[in-house]
Amino acid sequence: MKKLILLACLFFTTMTIIAQPEGRKGMKDKIRTLKIEFITEKLDLSSVEAEKFWPIYNVFDKAYMELRHEKLKGLKDNLKKEINEISEAAALSKLNEMTAIEDELVQLKQSFRTQLEGIISNKKILLLKIAEDGFNRRMMDKLKRRSKEQKRQ
Repeated sequence: MKKLILLACLFFTTMTIIAQPEGRKGMKDKIRTLKIEFITEKLDLSSVEAEKFWPIYNVFDKAYMELRHEKLKGLKDNLKKEINEISEAAALSKLNEMTAIEDELVQLKQSFRTQLEGIISNKKILLLKIAEDGFNRRMMDKLKRRSKEQKRQ
């Protein structure tokens, strides 16, 4: 049954990727598919758990990425351009804005954990964190290797 769920997830995400044009969105979809596969394998979810887990995870992941990558990264990117001209008052305002976004991230993580508590065991919640960290490390390693290979050419 677990294999059937994994195959269904893979089929759906693969079909989504095939239908999308290549580029940044296509790459994001491929990474997302790999992440789903990795987490599914590491958590070993039952069919009942998977049915309840993935909708909650997908909402969390989308909100987390929006906050972290779009808002926080956008704020930091703008700061890099303005840092030499920014006043102390404006710097304080930017620091407060960054802290508020980071607080939102913490609240989002706490809410996500609370939602999962009735669906999967605490051990699987910990395994999820370990799996996400492992996946991120694996992706960074691949990027580093690819960068080194491109420099050699």
